[in-house]
Amino acid sequence: MLSVFESVLLVLVGLGAGFVQRVSGFGLGIFAMLFMPYFMPSPVAAAVSCLISCGTSLYNAVSNRKSINFRTLIPLLSVSLVVIPIAVQFSTSVPEKLLKTLLGVVLIALSIYFLFFSERIHIKPTVLNGVIFGGLGGFLNGLFSTGGPPVVLYLVHATPDKLVYFATIQFYFAMTNIYSTAVRVANGIITWEILLLALIGFAGCALGNVVGGKVFDKLDTRRFKQVIYWGMIVSGVLMIV
Repeated sequence: MLSVFESVLLVLVGLGAGFVQRVSGFGLGIFAMLFMPYFMPSPVAAAVSCLISCGTSLYNAVSNRKSINFRTLIPLLSVSLVVIPIAVQFSTSVPEKLLKTLLGVVLIALSIYFLFFSERIHIKPTVLNGVIFGGLGGFLNGLFSTGGPPVVLYLVHATPDKLVYFATIQFYFAMTNIYSTAVRVANGIITWEILLLALIGFAGCALGNVVGGKVFDKLDTRRFKQVIYWGMIVSGVLMIV
């Protein structure tokens, strides 16, 4: 069980994660996994992050349900749901040290992509690309609850405007995280302690989601994201070392 100080840290991490998710449309899991593995085991952190994301993304999806592009989601979701249980099972069978190293590599790779290549690479919204990026998203979701970036890369070019993109990706996160949580329950990973930790984190996340919604149109989103990505690089290096 966490100490009082660690519980406060969890609330603050949840607040930051909710804020990032509302401003960017994704990033809750990435932000949470930047910090939580430093005061809880990585598999526990991934489970807690996944539970927090369930509530946040489901709320955002229901609130914007009229803008969801369900047709675009079919190849993404179908493959992700197949890959997630494989990744979750893999995460339970590898040593904690190796898992943290893998997470560090993933954080660095994702941040380098978003800092230097995201505006140069354009993915065509084909069924094959949907299958490929859905598989990548499912694998990262099952391992670290950080399945957003591959799906963002696909949906940002497959949706006509910002609202449709936001609603569609929130529905994707809701479905994959609910499913991923069910897989973790089946594997005995979700315990009452993890549920309590998720509730603590969700309290901060809900506030962060509200604040993010209020400053969405006023914030310099590009500069804000750059700060997050450089933080990912630093955290990734620390985890590897």
